[in-house]
Amino acid sequence: MAALWCLDRLTSSSLDRMDRLEDRAAIEDQMFRYARATDWMETENHRLVFADECVFASPHSGDMHGVDAVVAWMNRVLPQFEATQHLIGNIAITFTGPDSADAVSYVRAWHRYLDHSKPDMVLWGEYHDRWERIDGTWRIRERRVKEAGIEPRREGGVPNPRRAKQ
Repeated sequence: MAALWCLDRLTSSSLDRMDRLEDRAAIEDQMFRYARATDWMETENHRLVFADECVFASPHSGDMHGVDAVVAWMNRVLPQFEATQHLIGNIAITFTGPDSADAVSYVRAWHRYLDHSKPDMVLWGEYHDRWERIDGTWRIRERRVKEAGIEPRREGGVPNPRRAKQ
């Protein structure tokens, strides 16, 4: 009986907040699925995360259009590494519509080369994402990787404009 009484007390505002909490959790799950697909070399699983018509851009890739291009790039780039680990945190999600959201998250991406004469590479940065719910699943419509730092240090890349020196 108490459970029914509680359900009667839920307002549409409460239900909307619960839906948004579920949406937030679903987007975070997708962020982590991206990291595992990358780190486990299960590149086809990027198709579960990105929209078919997407844009992906990192300091190392330039703009790629479409999930096929993302998967092909991952298949070309990742085999040079013995291991990678992408840690995602400080996630901020802003809903821009019922089926759209923007998100910024921090990333620490560690890369160990197969060629042990090369030092490990670590990138610190941010993912700037546009998300869209497509057929009930949240997918990345656009991901831009903003670099805060990289080791070993090198010239080039696309630094985070909020940290770039004027």
